[in-house]
Amino acid sequence: MTTTQRLSPRAERSLDSADDALSQDDSSDISMEPDSLRKFYHEHCTYLPAMLGWFAFSALLTAYNKYVFGDGHMAFPCPLFLTSLHFLVQWTVSHCVCQYFPETMGRNSVSDLDWKTWALVSIPCGFVTALDVGLSNLSLAIITITFYTMVKSSAPVFVLAWAFVFRIEKITLRLIGVAAIIALGEFVTVAGEIDFVLKGFILCLIATCCSGARWTLVQLKLQNMQPPMKSSIATMRLLSPSMFFGMLVMSFAIEQPWNDFAQMDSNALLQVLLLGLGGGTIAIAMILCEFYLILEASAVIMMIGGVIKEMVTIMIGVSAFGDDLNATKIIGMCIVFSGVIVYKISFHREKQEEEADGIYQPIVQISEIEAEAEEMEEVRDSSARIT
Repeated sequence: MTTTQRLSPRAERSLDSADDALSQDDSSDISMEPDSLRKFYHEHCTYLPAMLGWFAFSALLTAYNKYVFGDGHMAFPCPLFLTSLHFLVQWTVSHCVCQYFPETMGRNSVSDLDWKTWALVSIPCGFVTALDVGLSNLSLAIITITFYTMVKSSAPVFVLAWAFVFRIEKITLRLIGVAAIIALGEFVTVAGEIDFVLKGFILCLIATCCSGARWTLVQLKLQNMQPPMKSSIATMRLLSPSMFFGMLVMSFAIEQPWNDFAQMDSNALLQVLLLGLGGGTIAIAMILCEFYLILEASAVIMMIGGVIKEMVTIMIGVSAFGDDLNATKIIGMCIVFSGVIVYKISFHREKQEEEADGIYQPIVQISEIEAEAEEMEEVRDSSARIT
């Protein structure tokens, strides 16, 4: 006969308390899981959606431009005119957003400018941006995406050159060495380009030079504005009118689009408008992602993201458009990207040193957005709030 030994009431209460405590710990662990995931997301993945959007819209915009303007594809006869429609879309959107959200977006920061101040800031920045983007799209019509991307990656060389000209940056052996590395990579890239088109290369190189002038002018003009632009959208509103009219003047002078449009029926003209609206929408989406990263992310994240974005664009060229990527071009690409990374690391360290000494003054920094475009490629630091 088996005897069952009962626990004392006190022991039973202790056991019940222990069970309750264990169950509370388990439920606490379960309830902590979402908090831990949220903490992990905020610490490591906050920038991921914007970064993925930046990659996707940038690659999509480049592919759009190549397909619409490129020989062997749609070969639209007036790329400059269509790009002016992109800028018109950006002007319209930025104006409407500033009107609907005047306090947040800083409508008055543009409206309160006198005409002289507006002209001294908007016209030079807008026109040099129109040159950059217009020549970029003309070159993309006749050279491969891969070659175009690698030539445009040499922008830090021209940023430094213009910074020297405008006495924003001092000439140092380190910066000369960085420029030499990037130039060497460009030389190797050109040597490895099978479908080399001299005209396209020259157009792309001039566009890259204009890109360097663009960042420098934006810094010089916007950095000293008082009061400063309240938001990136306000800056877009300030610059996009001059970008639109500058591109339109280029189109009228080079393309004379009325000759082509005279031969189009109403359906073809509607297609032109839809193409302009589509390209402008993609550009704005890319710019908003880039602006978020510029405002929220660190320089290191932007540096890594910029290089990855260029690689994604090159992969799009290879996979979607059949670009050739031989060993020589890969070596050239690695040299160029190495130079760009060294440039950005050196910029970041110099900025940290000067901030520690309390003497930091923002210097020009290259952005790939934009972009861009690239309709409004990426502007960095305080000069970054442009197209």
